[in-house]
Amino acid sequence: LQNQDPTDPEDVSEITTQLATFEQLELAENNNTLLSDLSDSLTALQGVVDDSAAQAYLGTDIVAVGDTAPLEGGEAEWYYVLDDDASNVTVTVTDDDGNVVYETTEAGSEGTNSFIWDGTTDSGTTLSSGTYTLSVSATDSDGTSVDSEILMTGVVSALDLTGDEAVLYVNGVDVSISDVQGTQTVS
Repeated sequence: LQNQDPTDPEDVSEITTQLATFEQLELAENNNTLLSDLSDSLTALQGVVDDSAAQAYLGTDIVAVGDTAPLEGGEAEWYYVLDDDASNVTVTVTDDDGNVVYETTEAGSEGTNSFIWDGTTDSGTTLSSGTYTLSVSATDSDGTSVDSEILMTGVVSALDLTGDEAVLYVNGVDVSISDVQGTQTVS
């Protein structure tokens, strides 16, 4: 008001409109700050929830996406999920160096199929404990390829909660918590 020209006074309604506009701008900035703080809090809370979920898996037998499984106590277990029935499913087990140690062909049904390997090679040698990788190639009765996904299983023995996503250690195999598909009863 000090700088008004007395010959051309300011319109009071114009000043009121400008003040209201400044107030709306300030409220919008405050809302943005509050929403940003809320988003940060929710992100931190999600991390706590994820860590708690990971801790709940400790000592539990899980099923997770992955083709590598431990051979312990003379047994390695995988599941493979087929999109359709397959008359020829070639199941191949390789060691850490990529060498084929066991291969077999079987029929598989649409859905989840279990594959348990006893650690015996094609030549009859029994291999020691370690991690092994499974690959699956499936075709139907017409020879058409059938899509598959491989799942591994094992007991969670340790956790790593230091990264962005919890990592579960399953008998020497690292599994991201997002790859866990479920749990099963330890026999």
